[in-house]
Amino acid sequence: MTGSDMLSTLGLRLEDSDEASFPEQIKLDAINLALRAVANLLHNSYLTELQVVDANIGMASNALAFSELTYIPLRNGIVAVKDNPGNGGSAKWATMIAPEDQKKLENTYMAASDSNPISYVFSEKIYVDGLGPTSAIDVWYIREPFDIVSVAASPAIATQIVKDNECELNAALHEAIIYMAEAHLWEMDAKQDRANSARKTAMSQIDTLNARYPSEAPKGVA
Repeated sequence: MTGSDMLSTLGLRLEDSDEASFPEQIKLDAINLALRAVANLLHNSYLTELQVVDANIGMASNALAFSELTYIPLRNGIVAVKDNPGNGGSAKWATMIAPEDQKKLENTYMAASDSNPISYVFSEKIYVDGLGPTSAIDVWYIREPFDIVSVAASPAIATQIVKDNECELNAALHEAIIYMAEAHLWEMDAKQDRANSARKTAMSQIDTLNARYPSEAPKGVA
């Protein structure tokens, strides 16, 4: 669906196609909230449209702030980090760990090194141990969805999509987004029963997708 299609469908669900109760901007705000809510609740593998690779970013003191990435990562969604040595050097993937696992690496065999870089995320920063302080990295991550807007800003804003264009998330997710937006607006209108019903439908669709993923996921390396 385009953003306009979503607005029309949402207007019908709200019994407000003439926008007497919910103006277009209010509905767009609800759709954009719903986009983020659905993206935050889904497994990363259903968000391929939001996958980004920022290549060859220089680090300072083996750390890279989220603010230095092109986009804001969704729920700290750093998928992978790769050393980018340049000059024909051999690139190496960093092993991603939880910050609290660093203690386990304090031994000769598992310690981070140039040939075995270790990466973790903490306080909106990506840390990479084992590489030189001036190393560059490629960061693979899930970004936040772009906002749908009525008209393009001038100058254009890279994180906005005009409503006449397709919603960037997969078409299979559009219904859940609309139901979630409907729930937000019924709550605004103090109609909690209808809000609960719409949210329950959205969550049912999301839960079904998440439950299916383990059986459809690629097999990992043994």
